[in-house]
Amino acid sequence: MKKIFLIWIMFLVLASPAFADSITISSVTSRPSEISPGERLTISVRLENQGDKDITDISIGLDLSNNELPFIPIGSAAKKIIKEIEEDESGNVEFTLMSSPDARPDTYKIPITVSYKDGSDTIEEKSVIGLVIESVPLLGVAVEESEIFKVNQIGDVTVRFVNKGLGDIKFLTAKLDKSANYDILSADSVYVGNIGPDDFETASFKLRFNNRIGQIPLKVEYRDNKNKLFEETFNLEFPLYSEKEAVELGLENRSQAGIYVGILVVIILFILYRRYRKKKRMK
Repeated sequence: MKKIFLIWIMFLVLASPAFADSITISSVTSRPSEISPGERLTISVRLENQGDKDITDISIGLDLSNNELPFIPIGSAAKKIIKEIEEDESGNVEFTLMSSPDARPDTYKIPITVSYKDGSDTIEEKSVIGLVIESVPLLGVAVEESEIFKVNQIGDVTVRFVNKGLGDIKFLTAKLDKSANYDILSADSVYVGNIGPDDFETASFKLRFNNRIGQIPLKVEYRDNKNKLFEETFNLEFPLYSEKEAVELGLENRSQAGIYVGILVVIILFILYRRYRKKKRMK
């Protein structure tokens, strides 16, 4: 199953007033811009000294302690040190992170702390960077149950919708196309709603097939975590049988009409025979 994860970095808070006189984060970038679950990306943070003096012992740290953050540092800690950034100069640090194999698509806010020396004092400033994880929804659709197994029979066809992806499927709607092969005896559109990862929902349509083409084209519309619209069409198939085949497969009991007619014929013949014997004895 192909799952492509688009990771992009959004710098939410550039600097506080204290940063403006000394250290500012000028940019935050990631390499590569797209990863899959379990793969790595490198976050590059660029700092600029906009003050009028050299800054020493600059510490840059990412706070990944929140259990809801699906990232772990690889190769080094989530904290880096720059010994000195001279006046009007810049410095750069990199963090290599790995996303969790089961990371859910969402926007994750990661606190970043920059601290440095100002004489004998330690200045500490906090900001936030954002990591956005996206995944393509993976919807599975199949016929779960059908009350119809032969032509001209009326019954419900129940369809199962399964979310096989890592993100939510939202506002799912299913609609049957009109066809000469079947009559739709219920609403042709059903609102299914939201489906979480590794979960499912069902919906039913009442149909009557006019021939043995047991196939229904089902159109679905839904949105992902970012409200992006997806549209798909599924051709759902299930077998339809003749009367004889249905009986042979045990789907339908053999008609009792023939048995009843046979019994009735036997009774009539027996009565006629009794009358015939009675008349013969009287003669």
